[in-house]
Amino acid sequence: MEFSAEQDQVWATLITNQLPKVKQHACSLYLDGYSRLQLPADRIPSLPELNDEITPRTGWRAVRTGERYSDAVPWYQAFAGKQFLVTDYMRGWEELEFTPEPDMFHDIFGHLPFMTIPEYTELQELFAPAFEKANADQREDIKRLAWFSTEFGLILENGEMKAFGAGLISSMAELENVAQRKVPFEPFTFENVTRFDKAVWSFNEVMFYFDSIESLKAELGGYFTRL
Repeated sequence: MEFSAEQDQVWATLITNQLPKVKQHACSLYLDGYSRLQLPADRIPSLPELNDEITPRTGWRAVRTGERYSDAVPWYQAFAGKQFLVTDYMRGWEELEFTPEPDMFHDIFGHLPFMTIPEYTELQELFAPAFEKANADQREDIKRLAWFSTEFGLILENGEMKAFGAGLISSMAELENVAQRKVPFEPFTFENVTRFDKAVWSFNEVMFYFDSIESLKAELGGYFTRL
């Protein structure tokens, strides 16, 4: 896929603005993945060059989609085949700090460094089988669980709250909002999370944290096995 000079400039600006905050506030798992993926700072990377780093490590691969916002059904169908969907859409200059739509910066910068980490992809692999066997109401709960963990979750590291969710890591404004403790934090439990809806058009009104990726897997697994 070819990108315009302006799209590359937007990418470069986003990287320049966001990376210092991410290095300060993101979890160690993400930072390890970022160092492995080696995203270019001056242009949008191609999926083949990203997959050269992702697939040998975890068996996953990034795949292009023309959808600007993939529905949960095709999303988890792709997950079942260890495919991560990356949209063709790229935000414009007016949405540098916050965009309600997950664009390719969010998909690549926010998610793909994690996809080089086997410990993390094992977490993602819990969702597709659960979603497949869930009924309609349970699928809504699964969406909430994913939203408040892999998109906007927080993890405790050495007594500090760190960004774990890709949506948080790729959003300059919301990451700053969380870093300044302008939003309440609650423990990540099924009962806590499913009381809230996803906040697509605004900041999340509450954030959820877990002690480790193992405790997150245990909480998710406890619910998924009951489906």
